[in-house]
Amino acid sequence: MSDIPPEVISEILSRLPVKSLLRFRCVSKSIKTLIDSPKFIEAHLKNQELKPNSDLKLILKAHIVADNLFSLDFTSMASTQMPRELAHPLKHLYGPTQVLGSCRGLVLISNNMNDNGVWNPSTKVFRKLPFCQFNPPRKPPGGRGPGLAQIRGGFGFDCLANDYKVVTIAQLYHPDAEPSLVSETMVFSLKLGVWKKVQDCPYWLLKEDNGACAGGALHWIVTKEPAAWWSPLILVGLKLGNGSFQEVAYPENLGNSLQMNLAVLGECLCLLKGHLTCTNAKNHVLDRIDVWMMKVYGVKESWVKLFSVEQLEGRQHFRYLRPITYSVTGKEVLLEMDNRKFLWYSLERKSLKHAKISGGLDTFESVVCLGSLVPLYEGGNEKDRMKGIEQRDDSVTVEIKMEL
Repeated sequence: MSDIPPEVISEILSRLPVKSLLRFRCVSKSIKTLIDSPKFIEAHLKNQELKPNSDLKLILKAHIVADNLFSLDFTSMASTQMPRELAHPLKHLYGPTQVLGSCRGLVLISNNMNDNGVWNPSTKVFRKLPFCQFNPPRKPPGGRGPGLAQIRGGFGFDCLANDYKVVTIAQLYHPDAEPSLVSETMVFSLKLGVWKKVQDCPYWLLKEDNGACAGGALHWIVTKEPAAWWSPLILVGLKLGNGSFQEVAYPENLGNSLQMNLAVLGECLCLLKGHLTCTNAKNHVLDRIDVWMMKVYGVKESWVKLFSVEQLEGRQHFRYLRPITYSVTGKEVLLEMDNRKFLWYSLERKSLKHAKISGGLDTFESVVCLGSLVPLYEGGNEKDRMKGIEQRDDSVTVEIKMEL
């Protein structure tokens, strides 16, 4: 090893999966120092992003009473596999843990407003977030009560500040008062370790989904008037760099739609337009879903219709469909259908096939999680807070704990 230039060693190691690197930290002090350095962590993350889905997992939140999160190895999805239950740091007996977002190998998980944090499932490092205090007016002058209320949020990366940020938006609707919409937006910086109030959201967030992160912003489908069916749907983004909201232009030939959702595919923002074939008070069935992708963020002309998925005879009708990620070859897209199953869509053949996943999960929500070494330092402190590395058996199982 002494004859190999350090830069060659670093280049070789940066191409390995996280599981191997955590084991190699036990080899020597110099290797540990290299792997823990911010420069190496960033290089490793870039290599992971350049090699499509080489160290990728899907985290599934099961829709059951028990508090269970599960993991699927993405590279093994060509064969039948069972979801593996995760021992996450917020697990308890009294209710399900929510997955509110995933970004560069970090996952935002939450039990409630008082019990949430950011977790790296690869390194097992966890950082509990301080309580977010909201102070929106409860009753505007002339109002008769708070009306509708909701809390939405999201998680993303601010590339300009090299910082990970958690967003929480609280909204109240007072139909008999002015202003009718009262909103407050708070952003938590993992680097600074504090919550900060930013621009109040001037729109009513429609979807229950958390913000879709692309181009350094979190995105939602909104309206200007709460609970107004005639109010047009608007796509807005919250820039994580300056905390301001701005409208994002739709594709030129999108047309009108009563059903739109958002997704992120290959780090690009996607707009999902559903075409209704029939509907009633309780249900609706889609004729097809068009997947539009903004290939260059912020450039209206870069919107392209990536593909469309239509109902096929002999298959179950879907009410909801969204792209998750590309296959390892990049020739297929993994789709989640109705929170019940996964499908592969072939971009070349324009056909669907079932992904082979079992394990008794009747309904679930899925998020993509890249294997990464991204740390969760308190207040931007760069020193190593990971300790308790322990070699337990021949397979070198490594346990990493974080001092909070």
